[in-house]
Amino acid sequence: MKRWKRRLEALALILVLLSPGLRAAAETPAEELERLRKEQQQIEENIENAADDIEQAGQQKELYTQKKNNIGAQIEAMKLQIDAQQAQIDETQAQIAQTVTQLDASRQLFEDRMVSIYEMSRQSNLSVLLGLDSFSEMLRFSENLQSIAQNDNEIIETLQAQEQMLEQQAAQEQQQMNQLNASQEELKRLEAEYAQALQQADAQMSQAQAEKESYEKASAEKEKEIEEAERRYAEWAAQDDNPGVDFTGGTFVWPLPGYTTNSPMGWRTDPFTGKQSFHRGTDIAAPKGTRIYAAAGGVVSTHADASYGTCVKISHGGGLVTIYAHMSARADGIGDGVTVEQGQLIGYVGSTGRSSGNHLHFEANLNGTPVSVFDYL
Repeated sequence: MKRWKRRLEALALILVLLSPGLRAAAETPAEELERLRKEQQQIEENIENAADDIEQAGQQKELYTQKKNNIGAQIEAMKLQIDAQQAQIDETQAQIAQTVTQLDASRQLFEDRMVSIYEMSRQSNLSVLLGLDSFSEMLRFSENLQSIAQNDNEIIETLQAQEQMLEQQAAQEQQQMNQLNASQEELKRLEAEYAQALQQADAQMSQAQAEKESYEKASAEKEKEIEEAERRYAEWAAQDDNPGVDFTGGTFVWPLPGYTTNSPMGWRTDPFTGKQSFHRGTDIAAPKGTRIYAAAGGVVSTHADASYGTCVKISHGGGLVTIYAHMSARADGIGDGVTVEQGQLIGYVGSTGRSSGNHLHFEANLNGTPVSVFDYL
């Protein structure tokens, strides 16, 4: 869901980039610069997200590779186990076949003897008795016949029991074989599943890499746009709305009496992007609605800027201007072309634009170049 949201944001950004006609024709250079910077920040976030996607897909690919290799090793081990089980089944079946052969031979021998005994019993008892030397020999002959029959019967019973035991063993071994085959099929299913997951991870990596390259290309193009916008912004900041007049106002007065600076001009970590950026002025924290006074007299120009918010620029002459930004509102009568005097009320502290709290951004520019306001105090 998060990934689709990022893609929709990226698509919206691309539509903006490709549709200059959608932008307001009255966009000031400062507003254009701020918009481009925001677009650049979004592109950088897209690049970072794409890199995260690549890393995540790579981790998934490594994981599924390990799983697939492990499953493959299990399948090979399972094949050896199945081969051993099959050999055991074959041996048991051979034993069963041998036992059946022995059982058939014993049964045949038993049947032959029973036939012989039966045929002998049909002979005249007298002829049998006459063939014996004594009564004791007759008894032994009878006992021997009974012993032979009993022994044959015991052999048959033993072979039958052995056959039954071997058949039970064969059934158990076949059941084990069935379980092994089922386990092997499950492993093969997992192997195919992990192989598919690997393909998906590869596809995600390729897609994320393509997105990253696309964002990096857009970032490079956006850098060029920002450079051009900064050039135009510098021209705008250098524009003197009080031409032909030298700055004769002497020193500035502090625009917020009773409050001191808490963030001077210079390089600092941008609280919104976390990157190093040049802070063009000095910030003065004060409660919302605190009165703001002109540092020196001059001609006013105003605009609402996405970064500065509601702001006032005063051209003092000689290319020197001061900017008062993040106002909650301008004072009555303060508009473009109005001339103000030093110390005149021009607005009220606020937190409009790109601001993290109520404060005044107090900036000075000389011919478009930021200079320290303290040089004029």
